[in-house]
Amino acid sequence: MSETEGPWYKQFWLWFIVTPLLVVFALGFAMLYMAITTNDGVVVDNFYKDGKGIFLRNDEDALAREKGLRAELRWVNDQLLLALNGDLAPLPETLKLMLIFPTAQAGDVSVLLQHQGLGQYQGRLPSPVVGNRQLQIQPVGESITWRLHGAGIVPPSSATMMLIPKQE
Repeated sequence: MSETEGPWYKQFWLWFIVTPLLVVFALGFAMLYMAITTNDGVVVDNFYKDGKGIFLRNDEDALAREKGLRAELRWVNDQLLLALNGDLAPLPETLKLMLIFPTAQAGDVSVLLQHQGLGQYQGRLPSPVVGNRQLQIQPVGESITWRLHGAGIVPPSSATMMLIPKQE
């Protein structure tokens, strides 16, 4: 090594090769830290585990399709009005409406809808809800369960949405 080249840590090619490696290690450890400390997204559906396999139960959706159940949900400010149609007797006294945030369970909102007679249900949102949500309705405290689904952006006040069973 000659005197004009300088010490090894001042060489351009050393840093040209080492810098990308250091960046990759730093980002790798940052991603590892995030993977360990953050919560994975929540999937809300009806799954069961059998051995190492995970299977989706669709009995509730099949029953809703069989009975021809449909629901029309209307927003009037923070008031929720639901009209349930289909071949269902007797009608449940209470329905649970879940507004499911796609990626974080903390964003989920649950509302109990009370039967008002003739398939009409009513409930009140505990807090304002905006943005993209999955909607799911199912009876509370019934021996035979079914469910209806809706998806999309939660509408502004005075809007209407249809909830139907999931298709096979």
